[in-house]
Amino acid sequence: MLILLFQWLAVHFFADFVLQTKKLIQNKKDRKAASWFLYVHCLVHAGLIYLLLPDKSLWQIPAIIFITHYCIDLWKIYQKENIFTFIADQFLHIIVIVIIWIIWYQPVNWVDTHLLKLLNNYNFWLIATAYLITIFPLAFVLGYATQRWRKDIEQSVHRSSTSLSEAGKWIGIFERILVVTFVINNHFEGIGFLIAAKSILRFNDIKGDVMRKEAEYILIGTLMSFASSIIIGTITNLLIK
Repeated sequence: MLILLFQWLAVHFFADFVLQTKKLIQNKKDRKAASWFLYVHCLVHAGLIYLLLPDKSLWQIPAIIFITHYCIDLWKIYQKENIFTFIADQFLHIIVIVIIWIIWYQPVNWVDTHLLKLLNNYNFWLIATAYLITIFPLAFVLGYATQRWRKDIEQSVHRSSTSLSEAGKWIGIFERILVVTFVINNHFEGIGFLIAAKSILRFNDIKGDVMRKEAEYILIGTLMSFASSIIIGTITNLLIK
């Protein structure tokens, strides 16, 4: 019955994002517990879950969905709107759905068996370690490696435009994650596409008011980032069983 879990998750995202317009969401924010849409929204979630139930006599499931969705949404309405409350809201909804599925529909020992299998999987821990190295320690290593050039640029280059805070750091992290993923899956053509895309985006950034030093710094950092990610991905590939 694993398909049922994914069906429930699909209708949850459909009801939460497709069926909610900005105007209706604002109605919830403005009127809070008095909002008619809050109750309709929760009823839609419960109704869609009920329609997918193999056993329609299990009225407890849509009832639990309605009550928990109401409580979670009401809590979110009173919170400051940011990425953390959004993630917490979705996480709680998904956890409720998963728990209901585990209680009523999971095969015997399905969770225990698969969780134990995953925790004892050599390839899982190898790939997880590769990604963790790529995201965290490598960022510090590259930062230290390019520190002297960065300081030189900060002293000599004065740009007319400003950059987003830590934008370069996050660009580098996602860039290395993509490179490692391409290498592990033997799709080296993806790396070429990534380099081409970054070159196009960086072209306007380095051709006008920026001195040659900054252009060289960007190139050095990019090459070091790509080279180290390719090495980590290649080593991971060689160790995969």
